[in-house]
Amino acid sequence: MTGQIGSTVMIHPSAIISSQAEIAPDAEIGPFCIVEAGTQIGSGCRLVANVSVRTGTVLGSESTVYEGAILGGLPQIANQPTNPGNLVIGKRNVLREHCTLHRAIHEGNSTTLGDDCLLMVGAHVAHDCQVGNHVILTNGAMLGGHVEIGDRACLGGNSAVHQFCRIGRLVMVGACTKVVQDIPPFVLTDGATALIVGLNRVGLRRAGLSRQEILDLKAAYRLIYRHGLSFQETLQVLQEQFPTGVASEFATFFQGGERGFVQERRSPPRIALRVHPAVDEIDEEESSPVPRRLAG
Repeated sequence: MTGQIGSTVMIHPSAIISSQAEIAPDAEIGPFCIVEAGTQIGSGCRLVANVSVRTGTVLGSESTVYEGAILGGLPQIANQPTNPGNLVIGKRNVLREHCTLHRAIHEGNSTTLGDDCLLMVGAHVAHDCQVGNHVILTNGAMLGGHVEIGDRACLGGNSAVHQFCRIGRLVMVGACTKVVQDIPPFVLTDGATALIVGLNRVGLRRAGLSRQEILDLKAAYRLIYRHGLSFQETLQVLQEQFPTGVASEFATFFQGGERGFVQERRSPPRIALRVHPAVDEIDEEESSPVPRRLAG
């Protein structure tokens, strides 16, 4: 392909830009950036510094990429493909320092990131992932290959998602969660146990869901996790009672996937004993700056 670099593009002298790259006229390329052939950088984009945009990458308009990020790296697999796929990033995304997003394995396929997403420091999106709009990946969050993330999902810091898992829209994943099964939409997971602990009520309100929609989700949630029905019975009742509306998304989600579904946490996790002064030593310790003994 023949590249096209707008005459008004602000390119730092230390940046290395292929003549086969397509860069919008009002983009800004900071110091020590590398933009390879076969890439597209949209209008209003800004590469702050030391950003690598590899072949096969499309960066949507008004996106900002910070220091050390690598877009379009080859898939991390043992047998590297001869003709890998692409990485397609939507509009108005913010990719903070040292994010990595990789191309799809096979030619004709794409790893995709939607619009208005925020990827914080060190977030990783592996090959063939499909990430929706308004998604937040907090510091160190990692997606394995072929993971699907629904719109407005938020993954806590250092959470890790196993390959081929799906996370529904408006899910909140707690920090350090190890996700090895699909998480249905609208729920909140606990980082300590990686289990569901209820609906993501804060996220639902922020997304503008009506009171009735939230009530429907509560009813569907109780049906799924509290009625003791079999999977097929649950699916049938969901389809009968919630044929339309947001609650119908539960049944749709449960009909897909291949890794099973995360379960609900029915009792509080075991917690560490509190460390406190022994009762018979409180008076003595009040007069001493350093307690002699702590009791569990």
